Amino acid sequence: MSQTSLTEAEFAVFIQRAGFTLMPAEIAEYREAYGYVQSMAALIRQPRSYMVEPAHVFTFPGEDAR
Repeated sequence: MSQTSLTEAEFAVFIQRAGFTLMPAEIAEYREAYGYVQSMAALIRQPRSYMVEPAHVFTFPGEDAR
């Protein structure tokens, strides 16, 4: 389970502001999923060089034999 940085009360307000009317069990499920969304967003925001793209490091077979 991924942990969100929001408390249960903060997340309930977040859901309410979004216009959702949910049961407590549904709020708990959305809160758990939100933790995964936060984790994915953190990975995307990491500064990376364009060189981590696999297409930039691929070599054709035989190129190293020269």
